[in-house]
This record gives sequence, structure tokens and C-alpha cells, in this order.
Amino acid sequence: MRKLFSSYKEHYIDTIRLATPVVVSQAGQNLTNILDNVMVGHYNTVDLAGAGFANSLFAIFLVFGIGFAVGVTPLVGKAFGQKNYKEMGSLFRHSITLNTIFVISITIILLMLSTLMGHMGQTEEVVVAARPYLLINAFSLIPLMAFFTAKQFAEGVKFTKVAMYFTLLANIVNVIINYILIYGNFGAPEMGLLGAGIGTFIARLIASVGMMWYVLKSPSFHPFLEGFTKVKINKDRLWQQFKMSMPIGLQALMEVGAFAVGAMIIGTVGTNPIAAHQIVMSMISLTFMMLSGVASAVSVRVANYYGQDNWVEARKAGMTGVQFAMIAMSTSAIIFYTFNSFLPELYTSDQEVIMFASQMLVFAALFQLSDGLQVIMTGALRGISEVKMPTLICFVSYWVVSLPIGYVLTNYTDWSFLGVWIGLTLGLTLSALLLFTRFTWKTNLEIDKLKPQKQSA
Repeated sequence: MRKLFSSYKEHYIDTIRLATPVVVSQAGQNLTNILDNVMVGHYNTVDLAGAGFANSLFAIFLVFGIGFAVGVTPLVGKAFGQKNYKEMGSLFRHSITLNTIFVISITIILLMLSTLMGHMGQTEEVVVAARPYLLINAFSLIPLMAFFTAKQFAEGVKFTKVAMYFTLLANIVNVIINYILIYGNFGAPEMGLLGAGIGTFIARLIASVGMMWYVLKSPSFHPFLEGFTKVKINKDRLWQQFKMSMPIGLQALMEVGAFAVGAMIIGTVGTNPIAAHQIVMSMISLTFMMLSGVASAVSVRVANYYGQDNWVEARKAGMTGVQFAMIAMSTSAIIFYTFNSFLPELYTSDQEVIMFASQMLVFAALFQLSDGLQVIMTGALRGISEVKMPTLICFVSYWVVSLPIGYVLTNYTDWSFLGVWIGLTLGLTLSALLLFTRFTWKTNLEIDKLKPQKQSA
């Protein structure tokens, strides 16, 4: 054990230093929707269900956008490991251009999708509450994507605290505006869920302006922006970054899309089940986003060693993330299982919703370890520019295995809405095992290639 700790000591320290601000920042992003859910849940159950419905749709595009923006981080991390600062400036310039085109496209698609909300099997009262909230969230994608464009570049050069500070500021702003507009305090109109949407938009706008300004103007970033102002936009370079970003975005889209479709299947059962589903989703999204922060740090560290062609340390960086994930997700699993009846009471006083949510939390506890392993391994593979195979694994796990099983169990067995959660548990476990196997095989292969070189030397 002492020998293991000694060989990993540097990795533990560097991962904790790099990951902690990212974890706080990622959790803070998810906290925005959690705060909306908690504050709206104490307003009324219909608005809570509307938030659940709208967020299940919005989450697809939100995570797709975040995943797409993440594509630049391993490229910047590799260039950082090679000390190629001119390349890093070029990457950031092309990232801004590519992400601008992307976010405009997905915002238009989301706005078009909002017109079809009445045909998705939800009750009319839930649709009426959800549509305005979704429209405001759709427009908030634009500043949010600007924030992540700057954030992912900053993380690639190991500047992680700035995004954390702006995220925390955004959450404070969101809570204040929510308190005023949801309940109609201080003479403001009582707007319910719509007020929560306005608070979220303003908070994201403030965070995006602050983050982009800091990266472009701070002296700390000047060495890394050497080629930023001089480089011309090149379509081949855009295509190169697109080929890295799109599979990552698609993987995130397929995973969150599976949960969103699962929510729609549950929504056909009734208003209270989907309200309960939204409560549980906000909890597990928090643990997932926190582990995503660790995965981002793992991705950067693996990419640094990949840029140096140091596969032994790249593998250790990935396995360090796995160790952290197992500890963190074991803790969350115990909390979800032990307090499965208490936690939903923080969101609502509706006893049936609380009962449904407590049943869902048991399954959420079961797949915590699988969820942690798969997100860390995704980050590690991303660090070695492996993005296509994880996307295929994600597709098979969620869309070939998870959702069909969930649909059948929900509609044709006594499991009802819990059938979706059984399917999700099976899909996450399969994904985790396949991704872990892929990373282990890939790094072993490269390490074995280096052994003859060391022996001949």
C-alpha cells in the first residue's frame, strides 16, 4: 500500500489541485437548476413538473454544447505539454469561431422543438408551465456557450479557479432573482417558473461576460494567446477541431438524451412520477457534474503526458481519477440509500412525490459507482484523443440496451416508472466496464511498444 501511494503521490496532489476548482465549478453549473427546482418545488407541484419537463429537453442541448466545447481542452492540454504556445492561441481563436456557429445552430433547433412540446405525452398544465421556461433557457445557451469556450481553454492550461469564482457569483445572482420573481417579493410580479428562467438567464450572462473578459485581458493568459490575434481562420483547422469536438458532444448528447427520453417515458405515467424523477435527477446530476470536474482534470493531465509521449504516467493519471471516483461515488451511494426518504422532502411536501422519489433514489444509489467509473474513463480516453470508440460505446449502452429495457419494463410489467431506472442502471454499468477495458487495453498497448526501445537503449 505504501509503495502504491508513493508511486501515485504526485498524481494525487496534482489531480486534487487541478480538480477541486473544476469540481466546484461543475457542481455550481448544475446547482443553478437544482436551486430552480428547490425554489419552484416550494411554489407548486405543477411548476416543478414543468421544470422537470423543460429541463429534460434543455439538458440534451446543454450537455451537447458543453461536450462540444470540451473538445478544445485535450488539444490545448497536449499543446501545453509540448510548450507550443502559438498553437494554443490558434486553438482558442478557432474554438470561438466553431462554438459560435454551433450554439446558434442548436439554439434554433431548440426553439423549433419548443413548438412541439404539446405532442410529447405530457399533461396540458405541465406544458403551459414548461414552455416559457424552456424558451428563456434556450436563449441562455448563447452566453453559457461563451462561458464554456473560455472555461475549457483555461482548464487546458491548468487555470481552473477563475471559472469557479464566476460560477459561484452566478449562483448567488440566480438565488436573489429567483427569490424576487418566483414568489413576487419586494413588490415584483409573482412569476413562478418563468421567474426562475429569467434568473437563470441573467446569471449565465454575467458569468459568460466575466469569464471571457478575464481570459482575453488577464496578463496570466498572455503567453498562451501568442497566436490569437494574428492567426487567420482556416477551414481545415476548424474541421480538425470539429472532428474532436463533435464525437465528445454526441457522446454527452446520447447519455443525457437517454435520461431525457427516460423522463418522457415516465411522464406518460403521470405528473407526480415525473416531478419525482426531476427531484432525483437534480441530485444525481450534482454528483455526475462533480465527477465530470475530476474527469476534466484527468483529461488535461493525461493530455499533458500524451503530448510528452509518456504513456506510463498517462495511465497513472487516468487510474488516479478512478480511485477518486470510487471513493466519491461510494459516499454518494451510501447517502442516497440511507436518506432516500429524507432528501426528497427538501424539494416538496407532496407525499406521493416524496414516495416515488425515494424509490428512484434506491436505483440511483446502485449505479453511482458505474456512473463515476464511466465518466472518469471518458475523460482519460479523451486525453489521448480517443473520442470515436467512447461515442460508440455510449450509443450501444444507452440506446441499444438501456432505453429499450426501460420502455418495456415501464409499459409491460408491474415495475411501472421504475422500469426506466432499471434500464438506466444496466446501461451505465455496461458503459463503465467497456470504457475501462478500452483505456486499459489502449495504454497497455502503447506501454508495451516502448519496452523494446528501453531494452535496446
